Amino acid sequence: MKILVTGSEGFLGKHVCAALKRRAYIEVVGLDSAPGADIVADITKPLPVLPRMDAVIHLAAVASPSVCDGNPGLAMNVNVNGTHQVLRLALESGAKKFVFSSSAHVYGVGPKYLPTDERHPLWLQNPYTTTKILGEQLCQLFYENHGLSYTTLRLYNAYGPGQGLGYFVPDVIERAKRGDIDLGLGGHITKDWIFVDDVAEAFCRAVETSYVGPINIGTGVETPLHMIAGRIAAERGFVCRTAANDSATRMCADWGRAKQVLGWEPKVTIQEGLDATINAAQTVSV
Repeated sequence: MKILVTGSEGFLGKHVCAALKRRAYIEVVGLDSAPGADIVADITKPLPVLPRMDAVIHLAAVASPSVCDGNPGLAMNVNVNGTHQVLRLALESGAKKFVFSSSAHVYGVGPKYLPTDERHPLWLQNPYTTTKILGEQLCQLFYENHGLSYTTLRLYNAYGPGQGLGYFVPDVIERAKRGDIDLGLGGHITKDWIFVDDVAEAFCRAVETSYVGPINIGTGVETPLHMIAGRIAAERGFVCRTAANDSATRMCADWGRAKQVLGWEPKVTIQEGLDATINAAQTVSV
């Protein structure tokens, strides 16, 4: 089985490619704009046909909501036009399956109910969520018009070793090098933190399912930001401070469909995942 992974040099891409390669029957081809990929290409431009491609996992994106807010034009070009170009590549290359990396942010932050299942209405809340919803709709369009089967994975808050700055966990690890951490009113915001190895396993399973539609990838466990920051700060002998906030947003996945369709379930607890992430960061900094 031959699989193309876009965004192969990114945080998630590296973990997904590694997980796929551990399956001896899978040949992985990585595509990225960064050096090191098997194919170096800009997904916003027409892409070359790749014969005998069985499936495509599309991870390449402007993945930071704040970057999308700051440059909506870039977000639309990469996340929407880029998805269209990769869908065309998949179709023209004969792929039978397209797996799209979406986000639980499409439900809004925070959603109308918890835990949140895939039937929850979608919300065009900001440039990032808008591009993800449009990407999902492009997948549906190619399925209806061309018969290209797809599965969308709506990821909750992925974290783990190798994640770059600009995301909460690596940012807090960096801040903890300098002293105490003050999250203010944000400390009681909850997220559903999903370790990157569990996410990668979900993508591996998604390429082999016949299911068409969205699937949540999360743990069903709410964890407040102050717990994450406090654990990281304590590792350096510091503390995390927060302020009371009765209106803090909450996120929590209903991942029942992932279990039913993919036979998938989260394996790594937040404590185990944070230990692995902190230890990896300390090894790199030594």
